[in-house]
Amino acid sequence: MEDDYRRQHVCTVGGNPNLSCYPTASVHPVMVPMQKQPKRDWQKVCTVMILILTLVILACLALGTTYIIQLRMEFEKIKQVQGEKSSHAKMIGAPKVTKQSTVAAHLTGMCPAKNSKTLLWEDSKDNAFTSGIHYKGGSLIINETGHFLIYSQIYFRGLECKSNTLLEQKVFKRTNLYPKDVVLMITRNNLYCPEKEELWSRSSFQTGIFKLFRGDHIYVNVSNPKLVNFDQFYTFFGLHKL
Repeated sequence: MEDDYRRQHVCTVGGNPNLSCYPTASVHPVMVPMQKQPKRDWQKVCTVMILILTLVILACLALGTTYIIQLRMEFEKIKQVQGEKSSHAKMIGAPKVTKQSTVAAHLTGMCPAKNSKTLLWEDSKDNAFTSGIHYKGGSLIINETGHFLIYSQIYFRGLECKSNTLLEQKVFKRTNLYPKDVVLMITRNNLYCPEKEELWSRSSFQTGIFKLFRGDHIYVNVSNPKLVNFDQFYTFFGLHKL
């Protein structure tokens, strides 16, 4: 009986007389279940994207490899053309490029001739040599025009010291441009002897840069050749082209 009071009574009016009043059921909202999205949809999308990126990378690698092969083929063609040109130049007698040789000379002391102040030198013994320069009779003969550095060292010594003894060396140039020989360098000193000094030695060195012409002769004179020590490490003369 309690249920009759809880439910609403619905009666038909002007309807079917055979129908009597009947209670209606309680109204409740119907919950429609939401359809869940499959979890594999994102996995499929990621797989597709990975495949697309892989194809793009493979395509780029293929294009790069093709480009490198083309460059290599062009480089080989260039090398072949250059080789043909060089061989053709050799056949027609193209001038060969030769390395420029050193032009220099270093002479060492040698006893001079009697009654001559011009020193003679060794040109091929021990440390002495000539390269691109000709030596004859105490002179270095220039074979090609240019600027040269000339140097000369004379070592004087004696057993008896006499004051005011002249120690002099001169570097001369003999050239076809002048009637007389030209002095290029000169050093001059007077020997000073302290008391009770007998053995003595003095070193004289000079150097300079000069423009020399083909055919010029360069030589060294000293005031007294008898006072010169001709050891190769003490007395020497030379030049080299700059």
